[in-house]
Amino acid sequence: MTTSGRATRWSNRRAARKVVLGYIAVITVVFAVVAVVLAVNESADASFAPVLAVAVTLPASLLIILVPELPQPWDGITASATLVGAALFQTWLLWLLFRGHRTA
Repeated sequence: MTTSGRATRWSNRRAARKVVLGYIAVITVVFAVVAVVLAVNESADASFAPVLAVAVTLPASLLIILVPELPQPWDGITASATLVGAALFQTWLLWLLFRGHRTA
C-alpha cells in the first residue's frame, strides 16, 4: 500500500507473476523429486540427484559452491536450506526484473 491508501500497481505484474510462479513450481518439483530419489535409493546412483537442485538454482548456487565456508549443496539439510534460500532470493530478483514500472 502506498501512503495515499491505494495499492501499488505495476505495468507488467501479470507477466511477472507468471514468471515467478513458474520458477517456484519448477523449484518445488525438482526439490521434491530429489528428496524422493534420495529417500528411496540407497545406491550411489542417487548421489547425482542433488546436482539437479544445484542446476535449477543457478547462478546463486554457483556462489554457494564457491564460498568455502558454506557447506556443499549436496551435503545435507543445512545445504539444502541454503539452496532453497537462494531460490527464494532469485524469485524476488525475477519479480523485480519483470514487474515493470509503477502505474498511477
